[in-house]
Amino acid sequence: MPFNLSVEAEEDIVAIAEQGVRVFGSLVARQYHDELFAVLELIASNPRMSRERHEIFPPVRIHPFKAHTVVY
Repeated sequence: MPFNLSVEAEEDIVAIAEQGVRVFGSLVARQYHDELFAVLELIASNPRMSRERHEIFPPVRIHPFKAHTVVY
């Protein structure tokens, strides 16, 4: 299922990829990037898979991914 990223999210993903290349090398960074996008596609297909967090305003859903967190 298609999904849209905010400009800020796109910038975060680029920064994650750049840091991944510096720290772990391009192969590992590419694998992490691919796995992250697989999780984003999973969330897009199942948006209610994470509970809504009402203690944050406006309410959001939060899904952990390895060393990062997807907030949507």
